[in-house]
Amino acid sequence: MPTTPNHATAQTFMVLGTLRDDTNFTEFAALRDDEQKQLKVLRSDGRIGAHYVSPARRATFIEVIATDEKQVAETLATLPFARFFHVDVYPTTPPDAAEAAHRARS
Repeated sequence: MPTTPNHATAQTFMVLGTLRDDTNFTEFAALRDDEQKQLKVLRSDGRIGAHYVSPARRATFIEVIATDEKQVAETLATLPFARFFHVDVYPTTPPDAAEAAHRARS
């Protein structure tokens, strides 16, 4: 199980996940509740921030808070939907002062 990132040294990554062409949508639908539960756990642990879905583009965008890309991969691997997506991980710039203050309160 990945560890919760140290928010003082954590970095934000934007993950773009695109649905694989060979996705079994029956399996996908069956895991929806498990995915939502795990996202809730990751949010409460401070490992996931924003999460957006673009059904028209078969894509999802997930903000992951981690110390490095290895920890991003470990976090994503805990998601039941992970096997259905190709992912690209983009490190982002450090948080601004307001975001840093919000993270400090979390």
